Amino acid sequence: MLLQLRRRIVVAIIGGPIVLLCAYFGSWPFVVLISFILLFSLKEFYDLCERKGSAPNRVLGYLFALFILWDFYASNGNNLTIILPVFIIIVSIAELWRNKESAIYNLSTTLWGVGYLAILLSFFVAIRQLPLVVGLSYSDGGYLVLLFILVFWFGDTMAYFVGSTIGKHKLAIRISPNKTIEGAVAGFLSMILLSIVAQALFLQFLSLIDALVIGVICGTVGQMSDLVESLFKRDAGVKDTSKILAGHGGVFDRFDVLFLISPLIYFYLRYFAFG
Repeated sequence: MLLQLRRRIVVAIIGGPIVLLCAYFGSWPFVVLISFILLFSLKEFYDLCERKGSAPNRVLGYLFALFILWDFYASNGNNLTIILPVFIIIVSIAELWRNKESAIYNLSTTLWGVGYLAILLSFFVAIRQLPLVVGLSYSDGGYLVLLFILVFWFGDTMAYFVGSTIGKHKLAIRISPNKTIEGAVAGFLSMILLSIVAQALFLQFLSLIDALVIGVICGTVGQMSDLVESLFKRDAGVKDTSKILAGHGGVFDRFDVLFLISPLIYFYLRYFAFG
């Protein structure tokens, strides 16, 4: 456990400032960072699919994933209704010449990877660009993204410490045998607490109710997003999606909470908090 903790701390010390700075300044450095997170996560997801006997079309998957992400940056996803049908058509036709078994399986995993990872993660970029849509200062988007990153890291750390020290009751033993109810409760409460503290310190453009709602979304759906990613790994028979981040596993492992919560938080902010 101590070795694992040291590795997690080293990765956080090196990567943390890069992530935080890109999030604060936004614009293309932030989108480039999220592009790398997306591509590595998608690679790891396709690796899981190959372990199950699928042969996803990686090249087209990577290409259209980037198209979708950068469209959210440039036009708030306004071209998604064009990009997605074109992607489905091209991937389907390309499968005719790939000479791979299980065409349905191949197409399904290729499309699901782009849908689950690229489309959902693109809403994280949309959150960073949201001030341009609702008339806030662009720096406010940086504070929002910083809030989410800090909430995720703090909640994950608290869940890890509490679960590994006093956790006794399994949360979802079929999916992730190491996660405990005690750790999940600690993560949930810590995310709400940090959201409230952040609102008081540097997010005055949000109300206390907004901070509570964001904390609840992060503490519930965020942990479910982590479990969904664990479900993928369990199905593929692996513990981590890769070993690229020492002590953390893969990039998909580290940023798994972003995928399910990003659209929900964007919709809440866009249509309720700032609507």
